[in-house]
Amino acid sequence: MKFVDTVNIKVIGGKGGAGAVSFRREKYAPNGGPDGGKGGRGGNVVIEACSKLQTLMDLKIKKLYKASNGAAGKGKNQFGTQGQDLILKVPCGTIILDTKNNIIGDLVNLDETLIVAPGGAGGSGNKCFATSRNKAPRYAQPGLPGEEKELALELRLIAQLGIIGLPNAGKSTLLKKLTNASPKIANYPFTTLYPNLGVLKIFDQEIIIADIPGLIEGASHGLGLGHAFLRHVERTKYLIHLVALNDTEPKNIWADYNVVNKELQKNSLISLIQKKQLVVFSKTDLVDKKMVTKTIDFFQRKGIKAMAISALTSDNTDSLIQKIRTIVS
Repeated sequence: MKFVDTVNIKVIGGKGGAGAVSFRREKYAPNGGPDGGKGGRGGNVVIEACSKLQTLMDLKIKKLYKASNGAAGKGKNQFGTQGQDLILKVPCGTIILDTKNNIIGDLVNLDETLIVAPGGAGGSGNKCFATSRNKAPRYAQPGLPGEEKELALELRLIAQLGIIGLPNAGKSTLLKKLTNASPKIANYPFTTLYPNLGVLKIFDQEIIIADIPGLIEGASHGLGLGHAFLRHVERTKYLIHLVALNDTEPKNIWADYNVVNKELQKNSLISLIQKKQLVVFSKTDLVDKKMVTKTIDFFQRKGIKAMAISALTSDNTDSLIQKIRTIVS
């Protein structure tokens, strides 16, 4: 299934039912007055956060969503039936924006709801217009139309930890090792085209971890996977900054590390660079141990404390799990 984290839709609340024009016609009430009932209110369009969904794919299928109309009023003061609400299910973490890009709702919690298009009010029946001077009004109100809006929905993942880094840094392999998730893994850039979630279980504690797509220089301006990366980093509390080791000099590893941080710093929407980072060197199985030590010492002199692992061979991954437990708890 394709991962969809942005959709544009149009929502319309149901129209209110018309009021009734009716008069009492009973054997023992020859002068019966008006008894037209009020029309029912139109249904609302409601967006509800659901734990079973991980994507906005269901809302990508069609663009227009309309709640049902209210029923017309009837004689004998009978009110019309209210229109049924239309409930649109979305994943937790969905933000609802209007056409001016203003946030009108942020559904973070399970079962949280937001009425985005209220239904129109039902019209009053002719009984409501009876007065001492006009005892037999022959008119009633029509129902009012429901609200109509164009909305943009954005999914921003809710995770305690986000794994970030350049393409092919080993993020998906690490997520699989820590959580038994099943992301796509291959030895070429942009294997991960959308975020993957996994749950790390440590005794009675569950930690949600997101493998967030890699980014390149210029991502803050939309290059590469661009904003698809930055949007999902926003909600994470902590970041594991994964930096792939190789046989090159530590200064080149440092440059790779700074590419990611510069893109986080350039993002104007949110202060991503202020999030706490745990710097982790990956792929230690591919380089000499002396190079690993040399790179760790180089970063230490720069004021960055880092650790090194190999998710493929499980080298030092237990220490990483304990470190994660410490920073999250």
